[in-house]
Amino acid sequence: MKKIFTLCFMAVALMASANTYTLSQLAELVPALEDGTGVAVVDGAYVIQLPASLPDGVSGLGYDDNNIVLTKTYFTINGDLIISEGETLLFAGSATMEINGNLTITNATIGAAEGSEGTAKGFRMYMEGASATITGSTFNYVGINYGNGTEEGCLTATGCTFNNHNTKGGNAVINFTSLSKGNLVQDCVFENPTLSAVASGANVACGITIKDNVINKPNASARLYPGINMSATGPYDIVIDGNEVHGAAAETRSGGIALACLLGNPPTGTLYVTNNFVENCSYGITLTGPGNVRMIGNTVLNNKYIANPNNGGSGLNITCNSANVIAKAYMQDNHIEGNVWGVTVIGNVDINAGYVEEAREMEYNPGGNVFKDNGNGDPYVKYDWYNNTANTTYAQGNTWNVEVQDFEHIAEVVVDNADDSTLGQVIYMPAAAQTAISNINVDMGGNSQRYNILGQPVDSNYRGIVIENGKKVLVK
Repeated sequence: MKKIFTLCFMAVALMASANTYTLSQLAELVPALEDGTGVAVVDGAYVIQLPASLPDGVSGLGYDDNNIVLTKTYFTINGDLIISEGETLLFAGSATMEINGNLTITNATIGAAEGSEGTAKGFRMYMEGASATITGSTFNYVGINYGNGTEEGCLTATGCTFNNHNTKGGNAVINFTSLSKGNLVQDCVFENPTLSAVASGANVACGITIKDNVINKPNASARLYPGINMSATGPYDIVIDGNEVHGAAAETRSGGIALACLLGNPPTGTLYVTNNFVENCSYGITLTGPGNVRMIGNTVLNNKYIANPNNGGSGLNITCNSANVIAKAYMQDNHIEGNVWGVTVIGNVDINAGYVEEAREMEYNPGGNVFKDNGNGDPYVKYDWYNNTANTTYAQGNTWNVEVQDFEHIAEVVVDNADDSTLGQVIYMPAAAQTAISNINVDMGGNSQRYNILGQPVDSNYRGIVIENGKKVLVK
């Protein structure tokens, strides 16, 4: 392929082409100059380095009829990029690759060059309608900013591992920056992300499924970022299902899973947060602002690592501090154990955590939520439910952290208008049939029989958190 080396002014409009590039083609088209600028091949890896300086009046180095441009900020490809199995791409310095086309990465390694672990940025994709497909690959230190601004094209990341993201390219490993739908992040592992694993901007409408991922020790910086941090804005459904978030079990502001609508207009999509396991964070799962969320089958365990209980520590939380809009929440079959607070409800919230009345004023809900050892303070006070709202809340059919499941005893672990006349009532009777509550960490005898989170034997078809051979197992 013919090599073309020209200086160009970035004032010239660059139109995306139909060109498709591979790493070997980039190395031919943009070989490294004496100062390292371009694409070097080091020990079989392709290394991108941007120019440290440019001649006066020149804002970029153009290659291949201006389809590739290097500035001090971006390595821009006006076309598609394919990174294939076994290939390695490394970013030197503070390099960013901007792709104005589609990106395909399959079974490859993407990372930072030696000495650039704390500065390299990774990919950004803002081309209208462009897609990113990332499969079976490993990312070290760098991530991707994605947002095509349309309903055409999406990001799909499956079976990948993301290690030690440094946030230099964005606050999340996979960061959605503008409107898109049909996105999927599934079967990925995120190890030690400095902030969030998956996130979207506060004003970003993002339709996405985040499923069966594992996030270990998110938010090493201890800033106010959860492992999954999605904006609940726009018309699209968001599905967060079957994920595991394992906090550092150290005092932090890092939460597990957060959805937020901070711009006032209620989203029209439904927010599904189902079958997730969140432990050892400052809080478990939360919705802030208006929205319609369904929290079903989640386990939130020991989310208590926060210095001030007034700043967090809820297993499940719904907050909507506006008189003009409302948050709606449906909660069923969640296990809520060892948190500073079990469930907290704040502001203008309509919540159904169990509704078994015959007069169907709202959606039937068998409840099935289980509360165990939630509380805080010195002396220690049990807090299964804190209804910090003026609205009446239904929470029937649940198992509470009291020996006798009757009105008098459950009242000891619920804060509502019986404690403060400005608060709404929590209607929790009838409760679930009385049953012994087993701690999720209990050793059930070391045999192969599976037990559910109540310590009851279950068959091989059971799906959820089980105890098997004395250990927690998430059965999907």
